Amino acid sequence: MSSDNFYVGWQDDMPPSTKKFIKKLLLFIGLITVSIVVLIVVFQKPFNNHVFEFGNTTELTGVYIAKPYPMLQLTHNSAALNSESVLLVGFGKFGAESIMQDIENEEGSLDLNEITLAGTLIYGDGVALLELTNKAQSYVSRSGNFRQPLVIDKNSELITLTGEILDPKCYFGVMKPGEGKIHKSCAIRCLSGGIPPVFRVQDDNANTFRYYLLSGKDGAYINQELLPLVGQVVTLQGIPYSHLDWTLLEIDPKLNTLISGKNE
Repeated sequence: MSSDNFYVGWQDDMPPSTKKFIKKLLLFIGLITVSIVVLIVVFQKPFNNHVFEFGNTTELTGVYIAKPYPMLQLTHNSAALNSESVLLVGFGKFGAESIMQDIENEEGSLDLNEITLAGTLIYGDGVALLELTNKAQSYVSRSGNFRQPLVIDKNSELITLTGEILDPKCYFGVMKPGEGKIHKSCAIRCLSGGIPPVFRVQDDNANTFRYYLLSGKDGAYINQELLPLVGQVVTLQGIPYSHLDWTLLEIDPKLNTLISGKNE
């Protein structure tokens, strides 16, 4: 090796050939880095346009429906919402059942009564949720109006659908992305905390989805049974029926109506 090309880091001067090599290497690394960044931006899946109105409190008035999941059938709709009802969820990774129970311990039974609740809106794709951010303090008032129990017309035939079980609070606005393997651990914690499970099914049009609230027979709680299936493509069999502006899919794990699919 020529002594002119020999170089160690503590020397003041670097041989010209070494400088030339390092410049070329850095230029190559820079071009590769830029190319990778551009490819990621171009080919990554875009975020949805779902909204979480963080920091804004909205009051909604409607008839409280306790089962199978706490919901508010709106009697005075919000201009921001394209839905007739809102699914109630708790603050953090929890459902709204315990919050509504705390309110009813003070106010008496609220089921089928028109009430006003304050919280943080979450919405997208025609679906709306209300986070009871201030827990029991989210209750505002009761009007005295009420409605008769909902008439449920169940289809007696099983249907088979393929899609993904989601945590709707995160998916419809609180986190992006709120789906797939990257969100699996968070979704498991949310469903474990009582947030209602939602099944997303892709329509023939690749850009549109249908959403089903999942429950067991007669509205039974089945969140724990669903946890192993979160974050992957699964096929479910169940009986669908309309509930306000949602469709519920009633499934029964004990009758082997859950069919796990292949990982994404």
